[in-house]
Amino acid sequence: MNKRYEKGRAVEYHIRRKLKEEGYLVIRSGSHTPIDLIAARNGEILAIQVKTKYPSKKEVEKLETWANQFGAKPMTATKRKNRWVLEPQIWELRHL
Repeated sequence: MNKRYEKGRAVEYHIRRKLKEEGYLVIRSGSHTPIDLIAARNGEILAIQVKTKYPSKKEVEKLETWANQFGAKPMTATKRKNRWVLEPQIWELRHL
């Protein structure tokens, strides 16, 4: 395995662990799709893409398309100020 893949996988497991601590059921996609993790709690479903930087418009649109198929909220986990932050990703809201 290459180092980049290993680092990305480790971050996905870290975020998965944190979501589980918050009471979410979480699965990791384990494949090359726009969704890295799917988390659910109390009827809320999150489709999460883990990124080291903000996603491009094309990446957000692809995530939105996939999330909509699952009835999920499109979310990204990005690192800011040495912390991983989970936030909604709706292209139109981010670029008003």
